[in-house]
Amino acid sequence: MSGGPSAAEVTRLITAQRAELRRRRAWILACRCASLGFAAWYLELLILEGRDAPFYISINLFAVVTGLSSLVVFNYFDPPLLVRNLHGPERPLRAASIAALDPLRGEILPPLLHDLGVPAGPERDVLVATIDAPELVRRTAGKLRGDRQRFGRIYLAVYLVLALGFIALVCNYEPPPA
Repeated sequence: MSGGPSAAEVTRLITAQRAELRRRRAWILACRCASLGFAAWYLELLILEGRDAPFYISINLFAVVTGLSSLVVFNYFDPPLLVRNLHGPERPLRAASIAALDPLRGEILPPLLHDLGVPAGPERDVLVATIDAPELVRRTAGKLRGDRQRFGRIYLAVYLVLALGFIALVCNYEPPPA
């Protein structure tokens, strides 16, 4: 008979959760940097190269779309790995995820509860310290509707193709003679 999750499994899950948090921050930073890069490119074309064709305004629009892509990143990693594992049928993984969640409560649960509409203050602090797995599953069930990760991968593939095509289009654009 098993005495609960192994320390190695709990450590592996903690490491995987921390890696996911790093990837989330990196992708959000990449979206912001790319958005600023498109805006800087527009300014470079406008100011340094003196290109002022209305077509170039589309670069700003693409910068906005790129910035809004961070919403897809937020949803891709939401809810966090350990909370997603609580929704699964596999008992050993669920037990290990519960054990791994305890040392990460202060890191994972405050933003998650904020997203779920729990206001900052004593109520959230109490929930962070005391919420159990069944209540966490109940509160986050709505976040698992649809396949967010599949959507995120499809979005990234489509975005990259469109971005490369857009960049090629702008680089090869010749404004009509005035």
